[in-house]
Amino acid sequence: MKTLAALKHKNFIAVDGGYGFDQSALRERWGVYRADRACGIAALANLIAYKEKKRAFDKNDALKLMGEILLAAPPRPWGIAAGGILVRAMGRMGRQYRAEFLKTRATDEEIKAFVLRALTADRPVALLNTNHPNKSFRYHWVTITEMVEDEGEVYVRFSSWGRRYKMRFEELFVRGMMYRSMFFIK
Repeated sequence: MKTLAALKHKNFIAVDGGYGFDQSALRERWGVYRADRACGIAALANLIAYKEKKRAFDKNDALKLMGEILLAAPPRPWGIAAGGILVRAMGRMGRQYRAEFLKTRATDEEIKAFVLRALTADRPVALLNTNHPNKSFRYHWVTITEMVEDEGEVYVRFSSWGRRYKMRFEELFVRGMMYRSMFFIK
């Protein structure tokens, strides 16, 4: 297996023993309704924590950061449908970070170049898929942390629900799919 690009910290962000933030942790404090629509909250928490070089969180600190984001960007019934909402939330939280977005209808090569550029710069990438064929990733935010090649296939590793996943590039980025949002913090 050959690493094409990856974050410098292989363990990404250890949140209560997991790999990144887990939206379901919000259920206790914020209820099932909000938690089930908070994947964008978890993705932004991943980006902010990584930008601020915070590599480990216990459950209470994780809930505090996600709660702060949730107050700045409360999920609608359909969740958080655009990256701009999350970027504006950072401003409301006093974090004046700038973000770089990929255009919504990008080719496979443009997507690869964008992800490779971000990861090479040690920046995780937030991705919202809007109509993914796998129901688990439909209308769902994930945080991309690595791109690898194995036996001629390109794979993307990402954080979702506090776990690490690996999916073929062509499976995560299905051709003809509209991507609502993809960005990283500069």
